Amino acid sequence: MRFRGFKINNYRSIVDSGWNFLAYDNITALIGQNESGKTSVLEALMSYYDGKISDDVLRSDMTFPVVCCMFELNDKNISQLIDTSRISEELRDIINNKKEIILQREWKPDRTSSVTVGDDDVRDYYLKIQQAKEELEKLVQKEINDLLSKADKVLDEMELAEREKQEARNDLNQWYLKLEEAKKSLKKARKHDARLIAEQELDTVQQLYGQSEEQFNSKVKLFEEKKLITQELSEKVTVCKRCTEAIEKVKAAAQDLESLSKQLREAEHLYDIYSNEKEKKTAQQKLEKCRMDLARIQKIHNDAIEHEKIQKATAARVFNGQNFRIAETEAIAELKNEKRYLTPEDIGNQIFEHIPQFDFFEDFSSLLPNKIDLEDLLSANVHAEGYKAAQNFLLIAGLNSDFFREKNHRILKQKIENLNSEIAIDFQDYWRQNVGKDNKIRLNFELEHYDYSVPEKSGKPYLEFWIKDKQERLYPKQRSRGVRWFLSFYLELKATALQNSQNRVLLIDEPGLSLHARAQEDVLKVFEDLKDAMQIIYCTHSPHLVDVNKLYRILAVQRADENDENSETVILDAKSLPLASSDTLSPIYSLMGARLNEQQYIKQKNNLIVQDTIVYYYLNVMSKLLDIRFDVHYIPATGTEGIRILANVLTGWKLDFSILLFGNGENREFAETIKKQLFIGKEAEADKRINILETYAMIEDLFSTIDFKRFILQKRVGITEANSEYILTNELSRTLLAASFLTYVQDNRMKLADFDEETRNNFKKLFGTIEKMIA
Repeated sequence: MRFRGFKINNYRSIVDSGWNFLAYDNITALIGQNESGKTSVLEALMSYYDGKISDDVLRSDMTFPVVCCMFELNDKNISQLIDTSRISEELRDIINNKKEIILQREWKPDRTSSVTVGDDDVRDYYLKIQQAKEELEKLVQKEINDLLSKADKVLDEMELAEREKQEARNDLNQWYLKLEEAKKSLKKARKHDARLIAEQELDTVQQLYGQSEEQFNSKVKLFEEKKLITQELSEKVTVCKRCTEAIEKVKAAAQDLESLSKQLREAEHLYDIYSNEKEKKTAQQKLEKCRMDLARIQKIHNDAIEHEKIQKATAARVFNGQNFRIAETEAIAELKNEKRYLTPEDIGNQIFEHIPQFDFFEDFSSLLPNKIDLEDLLSANVHAEGYKAAQNFLLIAGLNSDFFREKNHRILKQKIENLNSEIAIDFQDYWRQNVGKDNKIRLNFELEHYDYSVPEKSGKPYLEFWIKDKQERLYPKQRSRGVRWFLSFYLELKATALQNSQNRVLLIDEPGLSLHARAQEDVLKVFEDLKDAMQIIYCTHSPHLVDVNKLYRILAVQRADENDENSETVILDAKSLPLASSDTLSPIYSLMGARLNEQQYIKQKNNLIVQDTIVYYYLNVMSKLLDIRFDVHYIPATGTEGIRILANVLTGWKLDFSILLFGNGENREFAETIKKQLFIGKEAEADKRINILETYAMIEDLFSTIDFKRFILQKRVGITEANSEYILTNELSRTLLAASFLTYVQDNRMKLADFDEETRNNFKKLFGTIEKMIA
């Protein structure tokens, strides 16, 4: 897998970096001022790999970092990275033909994080499933709420019916007693009138008793109906109550989890700030207890969530008329089957195991020691001073433990001497600095044995390292900071390239700060040599660590508001460099000037002074494409004042020169002035040597509008004005456009035929004019 690009959110000053893609040739440079956020980008990528963050990276709004990285699968198929038998056929169809995959790491308040698949189509698939589950849960929850509400209502109605039944029973009992009394009264009545009254009374009581009995029977029937409904609801109500209890347990566990997470952060903070051994020990004990408690509550929380899922799935079945026991059994089986399928986290974790290894190269984290015991190397004692650097050294030398088991001391010494020569040659391919005129340093090692002065190790072997020049040999610690840094850097990268395939990403913060400018270019040479073995991402503000011919490698990092160091960080790719500030781009500007200073431009004759480096680069590129054969030496100035100085110097040196200017009022006025100052009485020669291209305000105007858009702007836009006017109106950087054009020509191996006829003719005429000027 190959690291392709990244997107960073909520990491220090980076709120949303947007997607940023790495250079195709494995070297990516982050340029920008101090405090722009360059190092934060590297640290965010390292946090992405190891999952670790500190409070220092958190923003004041307490939003937590999210880092996404895109990886090319190369010749791998997704089925080689994950267990496709545990994903659905639909998801298999989505991911099977993927050439790239996005993995997202997101941190939580407890500082833990999870890795998930970040591709939109995969996320949409899982989102669709999650939404379906949530919709079902809403329906189940609504059913629960409605059912509990209905159950409460039915229970109230049943209680009311029971009370009314009891009241009707009491009323019936009362009328029964009255009926019995009326019957007794009738039996006792002897006289005719009394008997008639008793009979009438009995009839009345019997009627009222009958009405009461009917009322009672209706109340009994109503009660039985309500009782039956309650009984029918009882199973569902039980299920509802189980769900409600499960939901409450999840809430309680979540609260406990949040409380313990807070306690853990406080314990971690105390452990970090305590320096007293006793206090630190106490804090350590508290920290361990918090972690144990947190793990216990986390398990309770997870179990509670699983129990809640089972109860809700059971409820959904019971509501559809299924028996509770059967419903619960099926719900448990469904959850078990659901666990068989990979979650976004499962897929993310399985793929994450195959991503490149990210390493943060830190200065002096593994300096080569003066000496190291052979026993420590053979036993892999990682705590021994300089162990890693010594191992790197031996790896580069192609040595293993068998080499040192050679019993013949003379043969072993000879082998070491031969190896020293090979390592010296290899190291000098990268370190081109001289100590003195021709004196280059070499890296050597020797096998020695302790003598009686170290009695506890007497006779035991150790390796001794030297950095030698022609005059003396010194231990690594006796050399300059710059040499020591470069040596550490060389050993780390070279060893990495030898022991690893193209599955490593090296992050380097400000390489070579302590190095001379030439030595910084040696760092770039190491990058170039090893880029096929690893991907390198580094940040710098040194012009000597940027290749102006490969601007596609650059990501410019700056603050959204240049005047506010608290504003968020923005990252601009090579195509957006014109939007970057001049301070951000200062390495590029400095480099273009530095490259010119290295050249030998000024000759005895055929010198042509041009207005600036921009004109210089365009003329150089186009002269090669046109295969210009006549001898001309372009000398870039810095505007008209720079032309004046150069003209005066060359006149004083009695060197021939000509001046090429472009047509605008300022240049015309300058041309007249310079003619009067340097060509007094030589008007004809002045007219020949100083030429103003009246038709063109800038050299960019020599390109046709179509070629200007295709090869210089490299985008489709509508242009109705001259190219120069478009540049000025849109406040574009001419320097960056020129550098981008140069890169485009080189990368695409352009030929003259790629330009249209108008452009070709304009430049042919220009070079014809130049040839006449210097003749």
